[in-house]
Amino acid sequence: MMSVKSFMRWFTLLSILRLKRGNPYSRAKCRSIKRLAAYNFVKREQLRARSCIVLANQKKGRKYHVSPMLQGRRLYGAWYSLIPVMREFDQEEYFKIFRMTPESFDWLLEKVRPILTKRSLREAISAGERLAVTLRYLASGDSMASLSYLFRISDQAISKIIFECTAAIWYTLKNVVFETISEDFWRRKSAEFESIWQFPMCVGAMDGKHCFVQKVPMRGSEHFNYKSGHSIVLFAVSDAKYKFIMVDVGSRGRESDGGVFERSEFGHLFRNHQLQLPPPVYNETIKTHLPYVFLGDDAFPFGVHLMKAFDESKQEVPEEIIFNYRFSRVVERVLRRNIIGSETLVQNIVLASTALHNLHLIREDSIPPKQRIYLPPGFADLYRGNGVLKKGRWRKECKDEERSIFHRLCRQEANVNIVNAYATREKFVEYFVQCPLPWQYDQLSKEA
Repeated sequence: MMSVKSFMRWFTLLSILRLKRGNPYSRAKCRSIKRLAAYNFVKREQLRARSCIVLANQKKGRKYHVSPMLQGRRLYGAWYSLIPVMREFDQEEYFKIFRMTPESFDWLLEKVRPILTKRSLREAISAGERLAVTLRYLASGDSMASLSYLFRISDQAISKIIFECTAAIWYTLKNVVFETISEDFWRRKSAEFESIWQFPMCVGAMDGKHCFVQKVPMRGSEHFNYKSGHSIVLFAVSDAKYKFIMVDVGSRGRESDGGVFERSEFGHLFRNHQLQLPPPVYNETIKTHLPYVFLGDDAFPFGVHLMKAFDESKQEVPEEIIFNYRFSRVVERVLRRNIIGSETLVQNIVLASTALHNLHLIREDSIPPKQRIYLPPGFADLYRGNGVLKKGRWRKECKDEERSIFHRLCRQEANVNIVNAYATREKFVEYFVQCPLPWQYDQLSKEA
């Protein structure tokens, strides 16, 4: 609503304009307009005064100005009582509550502190406590009311803290944990896939993940998905070590993975050949050139640089079963709980989670596999119920092998234009038959 001062300024400018045009306001009209402005100003002030009186009376009716539970924050809040003890004497429990080591927490806090530090006449919540609340929420998915009891902060304040802190985490880390794409970047990813998963020329696995949310108001069925829930889609491309290469968040649940891919920035770069994929490489085993490829499911468009599995309902050839087995050895990571919040908050939460996931993998990449804390599924050894040991991927991780594959890919380049996607898939089938895994033919007996 325009103030009296603003109104008089605009009225004066209008009067000067009309005077220049030879059609000035009369004195009577000017007097009437000024009286009307003064009358409106008085009415607004009366309404504001009455509103202040009503609110004051309502505050008098409250039992407490600040809840006694919240007043004890500096004595009983987790940031001041529980967390310092765990940090000093039990770092395993510290990792469980935040999914982060104290060293990683301190590193991240230094990055986001300038954004999270607040100035207030009252005692402001520190940047460290704000980060701790947010990391606990991301690690557990607890309700904001539950976090309110743990940290002795009102759930309204926690809601605002999570909104601001997740945005700060994404803004601070996105350029740190996501590498710039280049030809050498894709060669490194291909070397990792060939070394760990025995799939040559693969540079990334793509999929869409439905992150379930509470029904978004005023959106109807736009977020309602085929799983009978409301969701926002996370489209991601990951490498052989579960690290996100690219992410796109915000598409609504009713959209298919293929539709999300087409509208994403990655899909735009893929269609316009702007991903800087290296040229095809000559394969000595099958005596032909193979292009660099991404792996996707049936929702994505089949192409020379995007491989899909054979249709399982029509599988008759053993080689196709083997190809599907070698193809499907990529694990999907899951966001399990429903997220309650606005669309923007949900997007901030998902993006911050992907950035933190990459951060952990980057910080632990130089640590021997046995000493890592943040481990993906299947990385560590696991004893089955019958006592048989399932060997973890840490036994197969060999950086020397990755480097040798990378150097081989750099040496062998050719300007070959491959346009037939089905012929390309048949070449991979031939490679998997000629370079078998010791256990891959066990899949034939299961299918029989």
